[in-house]
Amino acid sequence: MDLRELKSAGLKRISEQDVSPRDIRWLVQVDIERAALEERWGAPEIARDDFAEWFCFAFSPAKGEAFILLRQVGDAPVAGFVLSVTKGLFSPGSAERIIQALDIPGARITHTNVEATP
Repeated sequence: MDLRELKSAGLKRISEQDVSPRDIRWLVQVDIERAALEERWGAPEIARDDFAEWFCFAFSPAKGEAFILLRQVGDAPVAGFVLSVTKGLFSPGSAERIIQALDIPGARITHTNVEATP
């Protein structure tokens, strides 16, 4: 997949259950409003694990690739969402393109996983 071609029209919402936790890694922290995500992409799913409930927005930009925006439902430790991605999207450049493709004014990356930096 050529990530330079990533556009909002090419994004497809998928179920968070279609994204295996074993296949993704957190890439960046994104300053983005839940209300803006809902207005553009619809209501979040709610996922539960042993630790918390999570607001989830999962997407597939291409076959075999996926990303998910996660935010703890109650008492989130930081503002915004965590962006976790599949292996083919694990780079700072991909994160920038994903944020652009989400088409949410004002969305910005606030922290990047040091393992993803070149």
